[in-house]
Amino acid sequence: MPHERAIHRQVAHLHAACLDQGFLSTLGPGVLTQLYRAIDESPASSLHVEERDGRVVGFVTGSRGMGPIFRQMLRHPFALAAALAPLLLRPRKILGILEVLRHGRGQNAGPQEPLPEHELLSIAVAPEARGTGVAERLYNALVGHFRHRGVAAFRIVVGDALAPAHRFYRRMGAEPRSRTEVHAGQGSVVYVQDIARAD
Repeated sequence: MPHERAIHRQVAHLHAACLDQGFLSTLGPGVLTQLYRAIDESPASSLHVEERDGRVVGFVTGSRGMGPIFRQMLRHPFALAAALAPLLLRPRKILGILEVLRHGRGQNAGPQEPLPEHELLSIAVAPEARGTGVAERLYNALVGHFRHRGVAAFRIVVGDALAPAHRFYRRMGAEPRSRTEVHAGQGSVVYVQDIARAD
């Protein structure tokens, strides 16, 4: 059952604060709220949160591609239009959104072995909750969600500059499999987490 709208807003603000090196954070809390609402509502994706004293201190999301999420966003056209309106005069933002869409469709291009269809999209933990096992619990919650759906493996795209994230995913059992560029000139490593190995 989807979370309340207040949770989506909290997740959006936590994303903006903790994942500030990524493109999505530059789109503003309105767009992020609509994005996480769609992730939560779409049957092809999932949103797991951890709360303390009624406040979200961590979240993780996963999906079978970005297509179903964007289609879910279109189910709320007025809210989406209001969130996107400030970006219409900023062509670079629109171009970045198109690059994210293209990335979601083109992961398996190239000669390397096919990558899993499912993906960990984002994970973040508030600074005051780090080092308390929140990230590990959230990651394992997503693993459990995918396992329940019969998914054998999922991918994770991690920017080259995000050294702590690389260490975390390796520690959790994910293995680097290939490279990609979501945005021009910004390289990323594609990890694959085998669900059986996560046991």
